[in-house]
Amino acid sequence: GKGWDFYQHEPIFWVKLTLIAIAGASSLFPTIKIIQRSNARKKESSEEFVPMSPKLVARMTSIINAELLAIFSIPLAATLMARGVGYLEWLPWQAGAVPTLIALGGLGFKYCKEALDWTEDDVNE
Repeated sequence: GKGWDFYQHEPIFWVKLTLIAIAGASSLFPTIKIIQRSNARKKESSEEFVPMSPKLVARMTSIINAELLAIFSIPLAATLMARGVGYLEWLPWQAGAVPTLIALGGLGFKYCKEALDWTEDDVNE
């Protein structure tokens, strides 16, 4: 490996970390909804399976598709990064880390809030 001294100046490295942050944050919504549904089923002590609403299925599908796109883009970013594509000696590491942290924190908050506030109301449909 080339080490931190190389990668801190590599914008593609920060793109790769941002893709990882997006994939991690976007997994929060489906995880929270699945846990909520599991807990609700245990409380009801019913063996009857209640399928997800079409609205929830559509939202989870779009989030999981975005997550998969981020995950499948990581190898491309890693290849470009290792070859030094876009290397900028003058780039401070903070300039790359800030967007990554904003993506992780912002999307993490957004998806947690959306999952916890989710309703099955058909107001917008």
